[in-house]
This record gives sequence, C-alpha cells and structure tokens, in this order.
Amino acid sequence: MKKKFLSVLAFIMALSMMGAGCSSNTDQDPADGSETSVSIKVIGNDEADLDGNPGSTTAASAAETEETVVLTDDSGNAVTNIDGNAITVPAVTTPVNTETLSEDDILAAMTSESTAPDLSIPKTNTERYGYSTLTAEEKKLYDDIVSGIEGLRYKICEEDAYSIEEWAKIYGMVYNQEPRLFYMNSKVKVGKLFYTTKSSEAINQMQSAIDATADKLVSEAAGKSSTFEKLKVFHDYLVLNSSFEFSSGNQDYNTSIYNAFGSGEPQGNIQCNGYAKAMQYLCDKAGIVSMVVTGESAEGASHAWNVVDVDGKWYNIDCTWDDPLMDPPNYKNIRYNYFLVPDKWIHNVTHMHVNQHKLSSGKYITYFTPPACTETAQNYFIKSGYVYNDFDSADAALKAEIKKAAENKSRSAHIMVGSKELYDQLYAKGTDYQKYAREFSGVRGISNAACSEEMLIIEFDVLYN
Repeated sequence: MKKKFLSVLAFIMALSMMGAGCSSNTDQDPADGSETSVSIKVIGNDEADLDGNPGSTTAASAAETEETVVLTDDSGNAVTNIDGNAITVPAVTTPVNTETLSEDDILAAMTSESTAPDLSIPKTNTERYGYSTLTAEEKKLYDDIVSGIEGLRYKICEEDAYSIEEWAKIYGMVYNQEPRLFYMNSKVKVGKLFYTTKSSEAINQMQSAIDATADKLVSEAAGKSSTFEKLKVFHDYLVLNSSFEFSSGNQDYNTSIYNAFGSGEPQGNIQCNGYAKAMQYLCDKAGIVSMVVTGESAEGASHAWNVVDVDGKWYNIDCTWDDPLMDPPNYKNIRYNYFLVPDKWIHNVTHMHVNQHKLSSGKYITYFTPPACTETAQNYFIKSGYVYNDFDSADAALKAEIKKAAENKSRSAHIMVGSKELYDQLYAKGTDYQKYAREFSGVRGISNAACSEEMLIIEFDVLYN
C-alpha cells in the first residue's frame, strides 16, 4: 500500500503542476474501442458554461522532469492522453509498481485536504442574500463548492449525486456571488471543479494586484457620508476605467475582478459579469449588502448587473450599461441611467429572464428570486434634482447639459422628465438641439439614440469633429 500511495502521490504532484495550461478538446475514446482502468479526464461536459460557451473536456498532462516513469494500468500498459502520448510522472525514491490505479483512487487523492494551498484570498464579510434562500441541502453543497475552490480541489462529489440543473444552480450561484474566487472557471460538470489557474503563487500575486486598486477605492468611499456616495465612487471608477471586451483575447479573466482591477491595463477589459462582480467585490469590502443578478437583454444576449441595499431599501445598479460603447473610449464620458433604479423601470423591459440562466438544452434555471426593488428616492436623477416637470425648465436644463458636455469635451448630456408627454415634446425638438450643439467649437452634432422612453430619460450623445 505504501508503494501504491507513493504512486498516487506522484500522479497528484504532476496534476498540481498543470497550472492554466489545460487545453480544451472534445471527448474521445480509444481508437480500438478498448478502455483503461485509469481515467485522466479532469473536467468536461456537454452543457454550456455559465457564460454561454460550449462545454469542453480537458485531459491532464503530467509535468516532465529529469527522471520520470510512465503511468500504467492494471495490465501494465502505458496510459495515454487523448493525443495518444504516454503520460509520465516524476520518479519517486520507492519504485512505482504496477498495482491498479483506479479513477476512484486518483480522485480520492485529489479530494484530500492534507496539503491545503496557501492562498491570500479574502473571506466574505457581508451576508449573501441568495444563500439565505437555499435549502439546508443546497447550502451544504454551496459550502462544499466554496471550500473546494479555496482548497483548489478537483472533485466535490460523485457525478450522479446531483442533476445538471441542481449542480448548475448552486455552482452558478457560487460563481456569481463569490467574486473573490476569481480563478474559478465558469464551465460546469456535475461534481467537478476546475480553474483558470491552479498556481497558488500566481493567484496570490493576482490578488495583490486586485487589492492594490480595490483598497484605494474602498478607502475613498469610506470618506463619503452616504451609501449613495460610496456606490457612486465604485460606479464611476468602473464606468471610466473599463472597456467592454468583445474579443476572446482576454476571455480567461474578462468576467472576473482580475481584469476589472488587477490586469494593470489603463482600461480593464471586462464583460458584464466582470462589471457586476467588481461592484460586488467593492461592496463586500465596504460592508454594503449586494448581489450579482443575471439575465438577458431584450435582444437575448446574456447580461449581469447588481442589486444593492441602500439604507434598508433595494435598488438595481447596472455599471455595464452606464458605460457607453464608444470607439475610441471617452474617459470623460459617464452616464447614470441605471444608477439605483427600481424593478419596474427595467424588469421585462430592458432586463429579461431576471436571475435565470439558460442551459444549452434551452431550459432555464432560476438561481434565486432577488429582493423586490420598489423605491426611487435614491435614484441618481431624483436624488440629484435632475427631474423636470415643465417644458421651459427641461429645455433650459437640457441645453445646459449640452453646453457643459461641449466645454468639457465629454459625450453624454442627459436629464429625466416627469411625464411621457414632456418626453415627447423634447424628443420632437431634436433638430433644434442639433443646431444649438453645433454652435460650440468642435461639435459636429448630437445623436438621440440613447434616449430611453421607458425611463423618461432624454440623452444626447455629443459628437465631435
């Protein structure tokens, strides 16, 4: 048994050196139809991942050292990876014998907590609303997944312990609600965990880079007197220092807090989940209760935003959609259309399938029902006094916004009005506002494409020569 343990240990040592170098492939069986008693498939599933990408299967390749031995099955034959190459492991002082190494032996060793990684990731210091909605069994699975990710383990339970819907729900909640676990991967397979990187050193270095920025923002927010002002600090940073990432070049971290804070780039390349997780992470550090909520746009694209507690009342906040997609990005441009808004302004209007996730089968799962957001007192326009109820005051305010944008060379000029009738009046005067904007040096016109009839927001994008 000692020899067998050392053999397993050597294999696990090889797995621990994989880092982020796993390659994605489709499931493949041996060409001759035979099976070995050892499976090195670590992850894989036909389901889409939590970001809507197709599932994949990854084979673990052993690290090469100066002295290695070939891993064999119970028949003494070399175990190969999906490319047909023999898998080698570091040699040990006690010779590796040919005792059977079953998949259960290997996965049991993977589950061991005897050598916990030394990670500097922070603990959660605010309550998790979604967690409170779970059953006792679901909470245990949530805790087991978090513990497994903190321990960089591969296996949580047997593959038949949960359905894909049950596993996807709880794993998805951990993936969305625990932004501190930025190195976890979004792909789903029942019972298994996998990562963007498994290097403790790399994770700790990335964590230091994340907190170098995040801690400064939290410190700045601590000097503000209200939750509204603290959230504005976080919101403004994310809008002005992030750029929505369309390409796949940064896909490993563009849905994580690492690209939001720690990539070292002037503008973090992130997608909507990255914006929402970054806001959640800052709220966690500042002691503000919040959550990530997912869904779809009216066009069916996956989306994510936040629900936050402001003085005992819940509000939606969407940093992604307050960051206009401009090429090139304009660092002075910022909008507040989705800064602390109630459900009725966005649910089933612009934000669909609230807190649901669509599996590749087409079936939707619901993570949890977010708390109802019914208040408007903390909304940016209302709280700031930028809502106008008569034509003369609204007209003067809109021209003042255009003038301010032109003088600052920023892009957004927007106000909110109190009625659909007033909205229609202002919208119909677009040609007049176009002429007014062109009076300013360098301005070639305005666009009204960003106006929101649902929220009664008149917003002009000021365009420059």
